[in-house]
Amino acid sequence: MKKVLALTALLLIAISFQPAFAYENDLDGLLKSHVKTVTKKDITYNGVDYDAWGKDPRHAKVRDGVLAVNPAALKSKNDKLAYWINAYNVLTIDLITREGERDSIKNLGSTFTSPWKKHKWTIAGKEYSLDNIEHDIIRPMGEARIHFAVNCAAKSCPDLRAQAYRASKLDAQLDDQARKTFKNASKGYQALNGNAVKVTKVMNWFKKDFNQGDLNSWLAPYFPEDVNAETNISFFNYDWSLNKQ
Repeated sequence: MKKVLALTALLLIAISFQPAFAYENDLDGLLKSHVKTVTKKDITYNGVDYDAWGKDPRHAKVRDGVLAVNPAALKSKNDKLAYWINAYNVLTIDLITREGERDSIKNLGSTFTSPWKKHKWTIAGKEYSLDNIEHDIIRPMGEARIHFAVNCAAKSCPDLRAQAYRASKLDAQLDDQARKTFKNASKGYQALNGNAVKVTKVMNWFKKDFNQGDLNSWLAPYFPEDVNAETNISFFNYDWSLNKQ
């Protein structure tokens, strides 16, 4: 009995040291209030009401909460991944609402600089662009499923999740995101005739992140009846229109 109590106490202590960010609950609320599934031009996606989101006082609170975190204090891989995925998604929405863009995020770049490199935010005294967050921080962690979680504000991007990412359940959330992406026949996955499938173009752009470029072996566990080593994989066209409602 004493051993059980001791183990329980240790578990509670361990849980208490997991970072709990104040912005997470408000982010859940924003997503619940301002995101809904819509279909436009034959693409089904989670659409954002950017006008309402930008006017909601919770947005500034969430954004400032994200920017107030010291990433150096995050210890586990899941702590870091959950934080940076949320940061990428929140700051992308902040960019869209701040600039008033309602057609495409690509309009927020300049002649020689993409929008993902042009705009920056300060976190713990250091400037970060969306490009820095995705390519210098998130991708090097070696978790391919992040490509179904970070959202680039385009219709064809894997959908914005309707809840904040949390370290304590990150693996389940990422698995669910991958499966939801593949259930979307308008932009995520289609089985074609003749041992062929079509998947999101994100898997083409970041091919090397999926089993070092072996998409067939990466997809096979999700589609054991559809995908094998000989399956031909093609990709959906990408619509960069803003994922607005």
